Amino acid sequence: MKNISLFILFFLFHHFLLAQDDSLAFHKSINFENEIILNTIDYYGKIYICDKKGVIKRLDNLGNTEVIFSPSSSFVPTNFDTKNPNQIFIFYQELQEWVILNRFLTEIERYKVSEKIESSVYNQIGFVRLLVPSPNNTLWFFDESDFSLKNYDVLNKQILSQTSLGLLLKNEEYPISYLQFYQGHVFLGVQGQGILIFDNFGNYKTILEYPNWVSISFEKEFILINTGQKIIKKGLYNKSIQEFLLPPNNTSIMNNIFQFDSKIYQITKNKVFIYTISIKK
Repeated sequence: MKNISLFILFFLFHHFLLAQDDSLAFHKSINFENEIILNTIDYYGKIYICDKKGVIKRLDNLGNTEVIFSPSSSFVPTNFDTKNPNQIFIFYQELQEWVILNRFLTEIERYKVSEKIESSVYNQIGFVRLLVPSPNNTLWFFDESDFSLKNYDVLNKQILSQTSLGLLLKNEEYPISYLQFYQGHVFLGVQGQGILIFDNFGNYKTILEYPNWVSISFEKEFILINTGQKIIKKGLYNKSIQEFLLPPNNTSIMNNIFQFDSKIYQITKNKVFIYTISIKK
């Protein structure tokens, strides 16, 4: 009898960890005239959106515009990183260069890949598709020319690691469209396959098998995987899973999800939706 009781307690605890399904209470929505191409969030809950003209806006946690960056050209960034709000990192794939903005969204630095990376190792680098920084003055990037993930030390001007992706991916035709360094790990999002995870030496660790992911984001020690219909909030260091259903009328091709404290932000083609998490008891 005691064993049966222990089994029931284990089952209920396991079920709580793996299937907690909560709801979202609508708070407000904000409309934008131009189509939103990119978006992200910083550690303070500020939302950053980039429109089709390359204009970047920082919004407060209620969706109000605080600061605007108007670029000198109409090129649209491929990705940007706001983990350090005082040094916002923007990568332009077409230009093969990155830009650093300060907290007022004023440009303070601009580098071309070919200029910043030492010529002795530059011949080892082809076409950079995605590029993100890490806290230890290195750059992580996906090199499309040899289909590899590379880590470059900016200070010492050397490639620290190079990981071939050919054997890890089922099909090289699957588009690699997401790259992020977070809490000592590299996350590589591959449409049609899932999210590959590497350690800070570029060693492959595992894959999160969500082939139909729409967007990926992070909140503290969790990864948020948006499948289009629901948000899966998965623990990075344990097996906890929390799920939120998205309102069926708020889905689109551009459909990114971010969380800050008790708020969920959903960014679609030209709107930002703000929800409050309602925990089931």
